[in-house]
Amino acid sequence: MSQAAEDITRKSRAFHEKFRDRELDDYLKSLSRKIEDADTLYHHFGHLLKHVRATVAHPVRSKHLQGAIETAERCLKRFETERS
Repeated sequence: MSQAAEDITRKSRAFHEKFRDRELDDYLKSLSRKIEDADTLYHHFGHLLKHVRATVAHPVRSKHLQGAIETAERCLKRFETERS
């Protein structure tokens, strides 16, 4: 579980004890699930990118594939800086 999801889960429990608001509980749980899903997608996207780079030699990559790889690398780098 990511740190953000753990924080939301912990705070959700504290809010539940204090307010007993079912709607707030459901919202925080759905938010936590979305964060976990985003973390999973980030993880799998990184692995997919690694395998694409490893299996398709640079000289035979089409311009479109090379552009997609470069865009994906920038995207992952941006997310890595936002996560830290």
